[in-house]
Amino acid sequence: MKNKTINILKKVSEQYNSMGEIVDYTQCINGHINDTYHVKVENKNGKCEEYIFQRINDYVFKDPVKVMHNIKEISLHVRSKKNECDCDIIQFIDNTEGKNYTFCEGSFWRVCHYIKNSVTYETVDNPKVLKSAGYAFGRFQYLLSDLPMDKLHETIPNFHNTKRRLNYFFEVVALDPLNRANKVKDEIKFFEDNRSIASKLVDMLESGELPLRVTHNDTKYNNILMDKDTCEPLCVIDLDTVMPGLSTYDFGDAIRFAANTAQEDEKDLSRVELDMDKYEEFTKGFITASREFLSKKELDTMALGAIVITIELASRFLADHINGDKYFRIHRKKHNLDRARCQIKLAKDMIKKYDIMCNIVQRYQ
Repeated sequence: MKNKTINILKKVSEQYNSMGEIVDYTQCINGHINDTYHVKVENKNGKCEEYIFQRINDYVFKDPVKVMHNIKEISLHVRSKKNECDCDIIQFIDNTEGKNYTFCEGSFWRVCHYIKNSVTYETVDNPKVLKSAGYAFGRFQYLLSDLPMDKLHETIPNFHNTKRRLNYFFEVVALDPLNRANKVKDEIKFFEDNRSIASKLVDMLESGELPLRVTHNDTKYNNILMDKDTCEPLCVIDLDTVMPGLSTYDFGDAIRFAANTAQEDEKDLSRVELDMDKYEEFTKGFITASREFLSKKELDTMALGAIVITIELASRFLADHINGDKYFRIHRKKHNLDRARCQIKLAKDMIKKYDIMCNIVQRYQ
């Protein structure tokens, strides 16, 4: 398997001018979707250079060319604002054909420079990291707030249409292809009880109360490269889902990940709750960077966004479990079920703390 992988990586590298010879690589296993490799290359001068090679998952992203088109558009837009850009976005290298992706051995690949002295965090207790993460994603939205959305493709249609997500969830429950639904009746009831609140943001979008923005749509703080020494944000990564969406969802998804007291697949549910100190630090960073262009209605629904997106993701994890684990990569038996139960527990705690969450948002408006 290692020989096969190195051969494919070498073929990809040949599509880039004067990259040199691959001397080593390691696979990065943190992500759920794409296959990512940290690759070391020796150039013609004998100097070692480091890159990230990534194979795009075309089961999840049905049209990788559109994904890479979006990334190119936002990269050019952000680069045009270099005087305002105090937190960059990942830049993929153009190949010999001038494209920011390469088709090789039946798959789509992209390559970027490895950013040295950077780190991503899976768990965080340092408030500075949380504030930096909030600032990075708020700044990301600010820098793209004037990019015409007709330049972007909707790479996953209805990606954060929570009403449709829940409709799909109940369809999977009804089909129950592997006879798993009968074993998760309590979890299914949670979605039945909270279907109305989970649909509220989509209702507000449809009524014109909330505007579409250029959004990241996967705002976990491990999608930000930070300086190892200062914790300052260097670069926003994982741009596959950048497309028109609701700012509130970006904020909410970040809170779901950043302010959980446990990992998103924690099996011991007694450890799962919303950490209000972490919530406040992230909120402070995000709203400081984005309040100049967000509407009052958007700011007022930030806390609701955290609840809605947590319910949405819980439904996706549970649907995938019931459907045979086809979407999210699993690393153990019942992994998606563990993820779903963790998110359900977190959503319940958010609902209890909703008024406090709203007050914190208002404090920084």
